[in-house]
Amino acid sequence: MKFKRIGLGNIALANFSRQNFVFADKTRYIGTLEDFESQTPVFLRPRRFGKTLFTDILFSYYDKSQAAQFDDNFKGTWIYDHRTELANSYYCLRFDFSFVGSQVSEILNDFIDTLVAGLTDFTDRYPDAGLPYEALNSELYTSPVRLMLKFINNFKRRTRPQGRLYFIIDEYDHFINEVLTSDREAFRDLTSNDANHSGLVKNFYTCIKGFVGDSSDKPIAKVFMTGVSAISLDSMTSGFNIGTNISADAEFNAMAGFTHDELSKIIDETVDFSRLGGITKAQIMDVMEQRYDGYLFSKQATEKIFCPNMCLTFLHSLIKEREIPKALTDSSSGMDAGKLGGMLDLAEPGVADELTGAIFRREGIASGELKDLNLNKAKNFSREQTVSMLTYLGFLTRDPKKTGDASLDVWYCCPNEACYQTFLDCVAERSGLERPYNVDLGGLAENGDITPLLNEVSRQIKSIPSRGGFSGFNERSLQLIFYFTLENGGAGKLETKLECDDGERGATDIFARSLKDGGRSLLLELKYLPKAKGTDAAVASKLDEAKAQLERYRKAPNFRDVHNLDCWALVFVNAEPKAVEKLP
Repeated sequence: MKFKRIGLGNIALANFSRQNFVFADKTRYIGTLEDFESQTPVFLRPRRFGKTLFTDILFSYYDKSQAAQFDDNFKGTWIYDHRTELANSYYCLRFDFSFVGSQVSEILNDFIDTLVAGLTDFTDRYPDAGLPYEALNSELYTSPVRLMLKFINNFKRRTRPQGRLYFIIDEYDHFINEVLTSDREAFRDLTSNDANHSGLVKNFYTCIKGFVGDSSDKPIAKVFMTGVSAISLDSMTSGFNIGTNISADAEFNAMAGFTHDELSKIIDETVDFSRLGGITKAQIMDVMEQRYDGYLFSKQATEKIFCPNMCLTFLHSLIKEREIPKALTDSSSGMDAGKLGGMLDLAEPGVADELTGAIFRREGIASGELKDLNLNKAKNFSREQTVSMLTYLGFLTRDPKKTGDASLDVWYCCPNEACYQTFLDCVAERSGLERPYNVDLGGLAENGDITPLLNEVSRQIKSIPSRGGFSGFNERSLQLIFYFTLENGGAGKLETKLECDDGERGATDIFARSLKDGGRSLLLELKYLPKAKGTDAAVASKLDEAKAQLERYRKAPNFRDVHNLDCWALVFVNAEPKAVEKLP
């Protein structure tokens, strides 16, 4: 059997068959979109979810110039046997705004350059319908609207009365979201068009809106837009209020990302198990479900979705290294703790701490349906807007376990371990903590000696800058330091989990499972007191509380059968372990 290749990054549809890349067939959604009533659907998904590939599928299917390549592009796909009347019937014009940077002083030039790139590609395909090449010079235009008016009027004159345009706009909000976290006033300037703002973005979409319709003077038949969040969409609604956000429609739940069946097929087509030394498909699916599954984008949807970029990166590493990858994400995943922190800084006071605390404890979050995210008038995100923002970005998703509750609330949760790790990094950054490196915990997994771990944790706490008498340090901070230290110092002998489910609706602070036969596993219950409250009586009380919790945990379903399990109750006062007791 000839196995297919794993393609990483943005790959054009035509290259999948030419270069034998594995492909999840999403072409059935072409017909679904045609049946949908809106001429201007807007599709939002987290970064690296396959949106760009889907826009290329639409381009290849609808563009007149691609008709001769239809068989090459679509043979073997669902749409090949269900071709619609509109196939290859439009002049497609596409723009990719991921190339627009977030430097405010350069945005206007970048925006116009992106339009010129898209229009040049159009002219290459349609010399008689596009702008003359001499007109495709960014320096000739002072605004995007002037350039678009010139193109559309030229197109109407050259193709009337039959010329119909299909606009495809990818990553419409990429640069806007970056600006929002760094320069709020610049964001308002780009998305507002009152007397005090330029309205660069809003005016552009107002221009497009004016030419969408079925009459002869409106040559734009359809507009399909992708993005990450509704922040800039809601902030420019008066400019493009004909756009229909289809992101939460059940019909489109799996239009981007992998279903369980799609991922299973991809594994079969790419992984040669004879080279993996006994690793099974069931093991791979189990790991990937924990790390990258869990997304549910619609109230009515029942099938959870995997993040495709992370899955493909995982499989690429698995095939290359012949072992299950230890890293949860890669540098191109789009999951960035700094960006997450920047978005959380937009929330009203107290909201970020409440939500990150709930996520840290792996608790569900009750909120309403997704809310508008217009920040042109509001100063900060409300709690419900913050939940909506985190859901659009992919850090939260609908909780299928609680969706059917009788209450009016919608429940949200962190979808998977990859997202959870990003939250931990974000919480750590906001607390002034860092992941330690090159930690030597001695024989912790072999002989259960906890002393090196306690010494390392104490050292790290003491090294935290600007603690101001540890006023910002708390029990959550202590848990993070223990978790990061064990994760780094396990040397492949311990698998560590924070807030680990005990199987009875409880969660222990730290569980570190031995990966070696005969090795020792750890169950830690941590308590923290600031120095001012660290009396002997308070320490003794916290120790008794920790021991009582451990007694319950070690008898719970998820821990009762763990061999060589050491249960430790620990009480820290500032940086010092004042009480350390192992349950007999």
